[in-house]
Amino acid sequence: MGQDAQKQLLYSFTKLADVKEKGAVVIVKGKDCYVWDDQGKRYIDGFAGLQVVNIGHGRKEVADAVYKQMQELEYWHSFFGFTTAPTVQLVEKLATMTPGNLNVAHFVNSGSEGNDSAFKIARAYFKQTNKQGKYKIIYRNKAYHGMNMGAISANGFYGNRVPYEPLIPGFLRIPHNHCYRCPFDKTYPGCKIECAYALEQLILEEGPDSVAAFIADPVQGTIGGYIPAVKEYFPIIREICNKYEVLFICDEVITGFGRTGKMFGIEHFPGVIPDMMVVAKGLSSGYIPLGAVILTDEIAATLADSIFMHGYTYGGHPVATACALANIEILERENLTANAAEVGAYIAEGLQKLMDQFEFIGEVRASGMLYGLELVQDRQTKEPFPVTVATRAMDLAREKGLIIRMSTGGFANLICPPLTMTREIADEMLAILKDTYTDLAKEL
Repeated sequence: MGQDAQKQLLYSFTKLADVKEKGAVVIVKGKDCYVWDDQGKRYIDGFAGLQVVNIGHGRKEVADAVYKQMQELEYWHSFFGFTTAPTVQLVEKLATMTPGNLNVAHFVNSGSEGNDSAFKIARAYFKQTNKQGKYKIIYRNKAYHGMNMGAISANGFYGNRVPYEPLIPGFLRIPHNHCYRCPFDKTYPGCKIECAYALEQLILEEGPDSVAAFIADPVQGTIGGYIPAVKEYFPIIREICNKYEVLFICDEVITGFGRTGKMFGIEHFPGVIPDMMVVAKGLSSGYIPLGAVILTDEIAATLADSIFMHGYTYGGHPVATACALANIEILERENLTANAAEVGAYIAEGLQKLMDQFEFIGEVRASGMLYGLELVQDRQTKEPFPVTVATRAMDLAREKGLIIRMSTGGFANLICPPLTMTREIADEMLAILKDTYTDLAKEL
Protein backbone atom coordinates (compact mmCIF):
# COMPACT_ATOMS: atom_id res chain seq x y z
CA MET A 1 0.00 0.00 0.00
CA GLY A 2 1.60 3.25 -1.19
CA GLN A 3 5.24 2.40 -0.53
CA ASP A 4 6.47 5.67 -2.00
CA ALA A 5 3.85 7.68 -0.14
CA GLN A 6 4.86 5.99 3.13
CA LYS A 7 8.35 7.40 2.68
CA GLN A 8 7.00 10.92 2.19
CA LEU A 9 5.42 11.07 5.64
CA LEU A 10 7.42 12.75 8.41
CA TYR A 11 6.89 10.25 11.23
CA SER A 12 6.90 11.29 14.88
CA PHE A 13 9.74 10.00 17.06
CA THR A 14 11.05 8.01 14.09
CA LYS A 15 14.25 8.07 12.09
CA LEU A 16 12.98 8.62 8.57
CA ALA A 17 15.82 6.60 7.07
CA ASP A 18 14.54 3.51 8.91
CA VAL A 19 11.11 3.84 7.30
CA LYS A 20 12.70 4.26 3.89
CA GLU A 21 14.64 1.06 4.46
CA LYS A 22 12.03 -1.13 6.16
CA GLY A 23 8.73 0.47 5.22
CA ALA A 24 5.94 1.48 7.59
CA VAL A 25 3.41 -0.71 9.39
CA VAL A 26 0.07 0.38 7.94
CA ILE A 27 -2.78 -0.34 10.36
CA VAL A 28 -6.11 -0.70 8.56
CA LYS A 29 -8.56 -2.21 11.05
CA GLY A 30 -9.23 -2.41 14.77
CA LYS A 31 -11.57 -4.36 17.01
CA ASP A 32 -11.53 -4.34 20.82
CA CYS A 33 -7.91 -5.08 21.86
CA TYR A 34 -6.69 -6.05 18.37
CA VAL A 35 -5.57 -4.23 15.22
CA TRP A 36 -4.67 -5.54 11.76
CA ASP A 37 -2.16 -4.23 9.21
CA ASP A 38 -2.56 -4.06 5.46
CA GLN A 39 -0.88 -7.46 5.11
CA GLY A 40 -3.59 -9.09 7.24
CA LYS A 41 -1.38 -9.58 10.31
CA ARG A 42 -3.17 -9.29 13.65
CA TYR A 43 -1.63 -7.59 16.68
CA ILE A 44 -2.67 -7.28 20.30
CA ASP A 45 -2.76 -3.55 20.88
CA GLY A 46 -0.71 -3.48 24.07
CA PHE A 47 -0.41 0.27 23.98
CA ALA A 48 -4.01 1.39 23.30
CA GLY A 49 -2.86 3.15 20.15
CA LEU A 50 -0.79 5.78 21.91
CA GLN A 51 -2.21 5.32 25.44
CA VAL A 52 -5.53 6.52 24.05
CA VAL A 53 -8.11 3.86 23.17
CA ASN A 54 -9.53 3.15 26.63
CA ILE A 55 -12.81 1.66 25.37
CA GLY A 56 -11.16 -0.51 22.72
CA HIS A 57 -11.30 -0.26 18.94
CA GLY A 58 -14.32 -0.35 16.68
CA ARG A 59 -17.13 0.76 19.02
CA LYS A 60 -20.18 1.29 16.82
CA GLU A 61 -21.92 3.38 19.50
CA VAL A 62 -19.26 6.06 19.14
CA ALA A 63 -19.36 5.97 15.34
CA ASP A 64 -23.15 6.32 15.46
CA ALA A 65 -22.95 9.30 17.83
CA VAL A 66 -20.39 11.00 15.58
CA TYR A 67 -22.45 10.34 12.45
CA LYS A 68 -25.63 11.67 14.10
CA GLN A 69 -23.89 14.85 15.22
CA MET A 70 -22.34 15.42 11.79
CA GLN A 71 -25.79 15.22 10.23
CA GLU A 72 -27.15 17.81 12.67
CA LEU A 73 -24.18 20.19 12.95
CA GLU A 74 -20.75 19.33 11.60
CA TYR A 75 -18.87 22.26 13.12
CA TRP A 76 -19.18 25.29 15.33
CA HIS A 77 -16.75 27.09 17.61
CA SER A 78 -16.50 28.31 21.21
CA PHE A 79 -15.49 31.92 20.49
CA PHE A 80 -17.45 35.12 21.29
CA GLY A 81 -19.97 33.40 23.56
CA PHE A 82 -20.95 30.67 21.11
CA THR A 83 -21.12 26.96 21.93
CA THR A 84 -23.03 23.84 20.93
CA ALA A 85 -25.38 21.42 22.70
CA PRO A 86 -22.98 18.44 23.03
CA THR A 87 -20.23 20.74 24.28
CA VAL A 88 -22.46 22.06 27.06
CA GLN A 89 -23.57 18.52 27.88
CA LEU A 90 -19.96 17.39 28.14
CA VAL A 91 -19.06 20.26 30.48
CA GLU A 92 -21.96 19.26 32.71
CA LYS A 93 -20.92 15.62 32.63
CA LEU A 94 -17.29 16.34 33.45
CA ALA A 95 -18.33 18.48 36.42
CA THR A 96 -20.07 15.44 37.92
CA MET A 97 -16.99 13.26 37.42
CA THR A 98 -14.05 15.40 38.46
CA PRO A 99 -13.08 15.79 42.12
CA GLY A 100 -13.79 18.86 44.25
CA ASN A 101 -14.81 22.09 42.57
CA LEU A 102 -13.17 21.37 39.21
CA ASN A 103 -16.28 22.43 37.31
CA VAL A 104 -15.28 24.72 34.44
CA ALA A 105 -13.81 23.31 31.21
CA HIS A 106 -11.94 24.87 28.30
CA PHE A 107 -11.73 22.50 25.34
CA VAL A 108 -8.64 21.96 23.19
CA ASN A 109 -7.53 19.30 20.72
CA SER A 110 -4.80 17.42 22.59
CA GLY A 111 -2.95 17.01 25.85
CA SER A 112 -0.11 19.18 24.57
CA GLU A 113 -2.53 22.02 23.88
CA GLY A 114 -4.17 21.41 27.23
CA ASN A 115 -0.97 21.74 29.23
CA ASP A 116 0.14 24.77 27.24
CA SER A 117 -3.26 26.33 27.91
CA ALA A 118 -2.94 25.58 31.63
CA PHE A 119 0.41 27.42 31.75
CA LYS A 120 -1.18 30.44 30.10
CA ILE A 121 -4.18 30.31 32.43
CA ALA A 122 -1.89 30.21 35.47
CA ARG A 123 -0.05 33.31 34.33
CA ALA A 124 -3.29 35.09 33.38
CA TYR A 125 -4.82 34.25 36.77
CA PHE A 126 -2.02 35.92 38.71
CA LYS A 127 -2.00 38.96 36.45
CA GLN A 128 -5.71 39.29 37.08
CA THR A 129 -5.07 39.18 40.84
CA ASN A 130 -2.34 41.85 40.59
CA LYS A 131 0.51 39.42 41.18
CA GLN A 132 2.21 39.92 37.84
CA GLY A 133 5.53 38.62 39.12
CA LYS A 134 4.20 35.08 39.51
CA TYR A 135 4.96 33.54 36.13
CA LYS A 136 7.39 30.65 36.61
CA ILE A 137 6.30 27.05 36.02
CA ILE A 138 7.96 24.18 37.91
CA TYR A 139 8.05 20.65 36.52
CA ARG A 140 9.84 17.39 37.35
CA ASN A 141 12.79 15.61 35.84
CA LYS A 142 11.55 12.74 33.62
CA ALA A 143 8.40 14.76 32.93
CA TYR A 144 6.53 14.60 29.65
CA HIS A 145 3.68 17.06 29.13
CA GLY A 146 3.49 17.25 25.36
CA MET A 147 5.43 18.56 22.37
CA ASN A 148 4.43 22.15 21.66
CA MET A 149 6.82 24.90 22.78
CA GLY A 150 5.17 25.41 26.14
CA ALA A 151 5.02 21.70 26.86
CA ILE A 152 8.61 20.90 25.89
CA SER A 153 9.74 23.79 28.06
CA ALA A 154 8.37 21.62 30.88
CA ASN A 155 9.94 18.45 29.50
CA GLY A 156 12.36 16.42 31.59
CA PHE A 157 14.14 14.69 28.72
CA TYR A 158 16.89 16.55 26.91
CA GLY A 159 16.34 14.65 23.67
CA ASN A 160 12.92 16.28 23.35
CA ARG A 161 14.26 19.74 24.15
CA VAL A 162 17.61 20.19 22.43
CA PRO A 163 16.42 20.31 18.78
CA TYR A 164 14.14 23.27 19.56
CA GLU A 165 16.17 25.39 21.97
CA PRO A 166 16.08 28.13 23.08
CA LEU A 167 12.84 27.29 24.82
CA ILE A 168 10.39 29.50 26.69
CA PRO A 169 11.96 31.16 29.75
CA GLY A 170 10.54 30.76 33.23
CA PHE A 171 10.39 26.96 33.40
CA LEU A 172 12.22 25.29 36.29
CA ARG A 173 12.85 21.66 37.22
CA ILE A 174 12.92 19.62 40.42
CA PRO A 175 14.01 15.95 40.78
CA HIS A 176 11.69 13.10 39.84
CA ASN A 177 9.99 10.78 42.33
CA HIS A 178 11.27 7.41 41.05
CA CYS A 179 12.10 5.41 44.18
CA TYR A 180 13.95 2.72 42.19
CA ARG A 181 16.37 5.36 40.98
CA CYS A 182 16.10 7.81 43.87
CA PRO A 183 17.76 11.11 42.92
CA PHE A 184 18.74 11.54 46.58
CA ASP A 185 20.17 8.02 46.89
CA LYS A 186 17.77 7.19 49.73
CA THR A 187 15.24 4.47 50.45
CA TYR A 188 11.53 4.89 51.09
CA PRO A 189 10.14 5.57 53.68
CA GLY A 190 13.31 6.72 55.43
CA CYS A 191 13.83 9.25 52.63
CA LYS A 192 11.28 11.59 54.25
CA ILE A 193 9.88 12.18 50.74
CA GLU A 194 12.65 14.63 49.82
CA CYS A 195 11.50 14.54 46.19
CA ALA A 196 8.28 16.31 47.23
CA TYR A 197 9.96 18.82 49.54
CA ALA A 198 12.31 19.71 46.69
CA LEU A 199 9.38 21.74 45.38
CA GLU A 200 9.36 23.92 48.47
CA GLN A 201 13.12 24.35 48.32
CA LEU A 202 13.00 25.58 44.72
CA ILE A 203 10.05 27.91 45.41
CA LEU A 204 12.03 29.51 48.24
CA GLU A 205 15.18 29.77 46.11
CA GLU A 206 13.30 31.48 43.27
CA GLY A 207 11.04 33.51 45.55
CA PRO A 208 7.39 32.58 46.13
CA ASP A 209 6.30 35.81 44.47
CA SER A 210 7.74 34.55 41.17
CA VAL A 211 6.25 31.04 40.97
CA ALA A 212 2.85 30.56 39.36
CA ALA A 213 2.35 26.80 39.05
CA PHE A 214 3.66 23.29 39.50
CA ILE A 215 2.72 20.59 36.98
CA ALA A 216 2.83 16.84 37.60
CA ASP A 217 1.07 13.69 36.46
CA PRO A 218 -0.16 11.17 39.07
CA VAL A 219 1.91 8.47 37.34
CA GLN A 220 4.92 9.89 35.51
CA GLY A 221 4.56 9.04 31.86
CA THR A 222 6.56 7.73 28.97
CA ILE A 223 9.97 9.25 29.66
CA GLY A 224 10.68 7.53 32.97
CA GLY A 225 8.31 4.67 32.19
CA TYR A 226 5.10 4.93 34.27
CA ILE A 227 6.46 5.88 37.67
CA PRO A 228 3.85 5.93 40.45
CA ALA A 229 4.14 8.25 43.44
CA VAL A 230 4.19 7.04 47.04
CA LYS A 231 1.07 7.83 49.05
CA GLU A 232 2.61 10.80 50.86
CA TYR A 233 3.86 12.56 47.73
CA PHE A 234 0.87 14.50 46.43
CA PRO A 235 -0.55 15.46 49.86
CA ILE A 236 2.82 17.12 50.54
CA ILE A 237 2.77 18.76 47.09
CA ARG A 238 -0.75 20.11 47.71
CA GLU A 239 0.29 21.50 51.09
CA ILE A 240 3.33 23.24 49.61
CA CYS A 241 1.29 24.74 46.77
CA ASN A 242 -1.27 26.06 49.25
CA LYS A 243 1.45 27.52 51.47
CA TYR A 244 3.06 29.57 48.69
CA GLU A 245 -0.02 30.26 46.54
CA VAL A 246 1.23 28.12 43.69
CA LEU A 247 -1.33 26.51 41.39
CA PHE A 248 -1.17 22.72 41.11
CA ILE A 249 -1.75 21.57 37.53
CA CYS A 250 -2.52 17.85 37.41
CA ASP A 251 -1.72 16.28 34.05
CA GLU A 252 -4.29 13.47 33.66
CA VAL A 253 -3.79 13.11 29.92
CA ILE A 254 -2.68 9.47 30.30
CA THR A 255 -4.06 8.63 33.74
CA GLY A 256 -7.58 9.99 33.29
CA PHE A 257 -10.79 8.11 32.51
CA GLY A 258 -10.17 4.82 34.29
CA ARG A 259 -6.61 4.06 33.31
CA THR A 260 -5.22 3.64 36.85
CA GLY A 261 -8.22 1.80 38.29
CA LYS A 262 -9.88 5.03 39.39
CA MET A 263 -11.58 7.54 37.13
CA PHE A 264 -8.68 9.97 37.63
CA GLY A 265 -5.21 9.15 38.87
CA ILE A 266 -5.20 11.89 41.52
CA GLU A 267 -8.07 10.08 43.25
CA HIS A 268 -5.50 7.61 44.59
CA PHE A 269 -4.53 10.47 46.92
CA PRO A 270 -7.69 11.23 48.96
CA GLY A 271 -8.31 14.89 49.64
CA VAL A 272 -5.84 16.18 47.02
CA ILE A 273 -7.71 18.48 44.64
CA PRO A 274 -5.74 20.16 41.84
CA ASP A 275 -6.35 23.75 40.79
CA MET A 276 -6.39 22.63 37.18
CA MET A 277 -6.71 19.20 35.60
CA VAL A 278 -5.66 18.55 32.00
CA VAL A 279 -7.36 15.67 30.20
CA ALA A 280 -7.27 14.26 26.67
CA LYS A 281 -6.62 10.74 25.26
CA GLY A 282 -9.19 8.68 27.23
CA LEU A 283 -11.66 11.59 27.13
CA SER A 284 -12.64 10.48 23.63
CA SER A 285 -10.55 7.27 23.43
CA GLY A 286 -8.96 8.85 20.38
CA TYR A 287 -12.01 8.37 18.16
CA ILE A 288 -11.90 12.15 17.59
CA PRO A 289 -9.08 14.39 18.89
CA LEU A 290 -10.17 16.20 22.05
CA GLY A 291 -8.67 17.56 25.24
CA ALA A 292 -9.65 19.94 28.01
CA VAL A 293 -8.34 22.06 30.84
CA ILE A 294 -10.71 21.79 33.78
CA LEU A 295 -10.51 24.67 36.26
CA THR A 296 -11.74 25.27 39.78
CA ASP A 297 -14.67 27.64 40.17
CA GLU A 298 -12.33 30.12 41.87
CA ILE A 299 -9.91 30.37 38.96
CA ALA A 300 -12.75 30.62 36.46
CA ALA A 301 -14.43 33.37 38.48
CA THR A 302 -11.21 35.38 38.54
CA LEU A 303 -10.74 35.04 34.79
CA ALA A 304 -14.36 36.06 34.22
CA ASP A 305 -13.51 39.68 34.96
CA SER A 306 -11.48 39.97 31.75
CA ILE A 307 -11.58 38.73 28.15
CA PHE A 308 -10.00 35.27 27.94
CA MET A 309 -7.54 35.86 25.10
CA HIS A 310 -6.97 32.24 24.17
CA GLY A 311 -8.62 29.55 22.09
CA TYR A 312 -8.33 27.13 19.17
CA THR A 313 -10.43 26.94 16.03
CA TYR A 314 -11.51 23.38 16.80
CA GLY A 315 -11.72 23.67 20.59
CA GLY A 316 -15.11 22.37 21.72
CA HIS A 317 -15.85 20.91 18.27
CA PRO A 318 -19.40 19.49 18.49
CA VAL A 319 -18.49 16.22 16.78
CA ALA A 320 -15.61 15.70 19.21
CA THR A 321 -17.70 16.47 22.29
CA ALA A 322 -20.51 14.19 21.05
CA CYS A 323 -17.86 11.51 20.62
CA ALA A 324 -16.61 12.06 24.18
CA LEU A 325 -20.12 11.74 25.62
CA ALA A 326 -20.58 8.38 23.89
CA ASN A 327 -17.14 7.27 25.05
CA ILE A 328 -17.83 8.18 28.69
CA GLU A 329 -21.19 6.41 28.53
CA ILE A 330 -19.38 3.20 27.54
CA LEU A 331 -16.73 3.66 30.23
CA GLU A 332 -19.42 3.97 32.89
CA ARG A 333 -21.89 1.40 31.56
CA GLU A 334 -19.26 -1.32 31.23
CA ASN A 335 -17.49 -0.27 34.45
CA LEU A 336 -14.15 -0.22 32.68
CA THR A 337 -12.49 1.59 35.58
CA ALA A 338 -13.14 -1.44 37.79
CA ASN A 339 -11.92 -3.72 35.00
CA ALA A 340 -8.70 -1.72 34.83
CA ALA A 341 -8.20 -2.36 38.54
CA GLU A 342 -9.20 -6.05 38.53
CA VAL A 343 -7.70 -7.32 35.27
CA GLY A 344 -4.91 -4.81 35.74
CA ALA A 345 -3.88 -6.53 38.97
CA TYR A 346 -4.01 -9.89 37.18
CA ILE A 347 -1.66 -8.61 34.48
CA ALA A 348 0.65 -7.16 37.12
CA GLU A 349 0.92 -10.59 38.74
CA GLY A 350 1.82 -12.08 35.38
CA LEU A 351 4.48 -9.45 34.79
CA GLN A 352 5.91 -10.11 38.24
CA LYS A 353 6.26 -13.78 37.28
CA LEU A 354 8.18 -12.69 34.19
CA MET A 355 10.49 -10.71 36.44
CA ASP A 356 11.12 -13.88 38.44
CA GLN A 357 12.13 -15.65 35.22
CA PHE A 358 14.29 -12.96 33.62
CA GLU A 359 17.13 -11.41 35.57
CA PHE A 360 17.30 -8.40 33.27
CA ILE A 361 13.91 -7.14 34.48
CA GLY A 362 14.91 -5.00 37.43
CA GLU A 363 11.52 -3.59 38.38
CA VAL A 364 7.86 -4.02 37.44
CA ARG A 365 5.72 -0.92 37.97
CA ALA A 366 1.94 -1.18 37.80
CA SER A 367 -0.89 1.33 38.18
CA GLY A 368 -4.19 -0.08 36.99
CA MET A 369 -3.48 -0.84 33.34
CA LEU A 370 -0.20 1.07 33.14
CA TYR A 371 2.97 -1.04 33.32
CA GLY A 372 6.65 -0.28 33.16
CA LEU A 373 9.31 -3.01 33.03
CA GLU A 374 12.75 -1.61 33.85
CA LEU A 375 15.48 -3.45 31.94
CA VAL A 376 18.85 -3.60 33.71
CA GLN A 377 22.22 -5.21 33.13
CA ASP A 378 22.61 -5.95 36.84
CA ARG A 379 19.89 -6.02 39.48
CA GLN A 380 22.27 -5.09 42.27
CA THR A 381 23.77 -2.02 40.60
CA LYS A 382 20.60 -1.22 38.61
CA GLU A 383 22.79 -0.34 35.64
CA PRO A 384 20.44 0.15 32.71
CA PHE A 385 20.86 -1.30 29.26
CA PRO A 386 21.38 1.02 26.30
CA VAL A 387 18.17 2.21 24.66
CA THR A 388 18.72 -0.33 21.89
CA VAL A 389 17.73 -3.19 24.24
CA ALA A 390 14.26 -1.89 25.13
CA THR A 391 13.82 -0.98 21.47
CA ARG A 392 14.82 -4.49 20.41
CA ALA A 393 12.27 -5.98 22.81
CA MET A 394 9.61 -3.72 21.28
CA ASP A 395 10.54 -4.92 17.79
CA LEU A 396 10.58 -8.60 18.82
CA ALA A 397 7.15 -8.27 20.41
CA ARG A 398 5.75 -6.66 17.29
CA GLU A 399 7.12 -9.49 15.14
CA LYS A 400 5.23 -11.89 17.40
CA GLY A 401 1.98 -9.92 17.21
CA LEU A 402 2.08 -7.59 20.22
CA ILE A 403 2.46 -3.81 20.14
CA ILE A 404 4.28 -2.31 23.13
CA ARG A 405 6.92 0.40 23.28
CA MET A 406 10.05 1.57 25.05
CA SER A 407 10.15 4.53 27.41
CA THR A 408 11.43 7.74 25.84
CA GLY A 409 14.30 7.59 28.30
CA GLY A 410 15.04 4.15 26.88
CA PHE A 411 15.35 1.99 30.00
CA ALA A 412 11.91 0.38 30.16
CA ASN A 413 9.28 -1.41 28.12
CA LEU A 414 5.82 0.07 28.50
CA ILE A 415 2.43 -1.62 28.30
CA CYS A 416 -0.89 0.23 28.27
CA PRO A 417 -3.71 -1.86 26.76
CA PRO A 418 -7.35 -0.90 26.22
CA LEU A 419 -9.35 -1.06 29.45
CA THR A 420 -11.58 -3.68 27.83
CA MET A 421 -8.81 -6.29 28.06
CA THR A 422 -9.96 -9.62 29.51
CA ARG A 423 -7.94 -12.21 31.37
CA GLU A 424 -7.96 -14.37 28.25
CA ILE A 425 -6.43 -11.66 26.08
CA ALA A 426 -4.08 -10.79 28.93
CA ASP A 427 -2.85 -14.40 28.98
CA GLU A 428 -2.20 -14.19 25.24
CA MET A 429 -0.30 -10.94 25.74
CA LEU A 430 1.77 -12.34 28.62
CA ALA A 431 2.67 -15.43 26.58
CA ILE A 432 3.98 -13.25 23.76
CA LEU A 433 5.96 -11.19 26.26
CA LYS A 434 7.52 -14.35 27.65
CA ASP A 435 8.53 -15.44 24.15
CA THR A 436 9.85 -11.95 23.47
CA TYR A 437 12.07 -11.87 26.52
CA THR A 438 13.21 -15.45 25.94
CA ASP A 439 14.49 -14.40 22.52
CA LEU A 440 15.91 -11.17 23.92
CA ALA A 441 17.85 -13.10 26.58
CA LYS A 442 19.58 -15.06 23.85
CA GLU A 443 20.81 -11.83 22.27
CA LEU A 444 22.11 -10.18 25.44
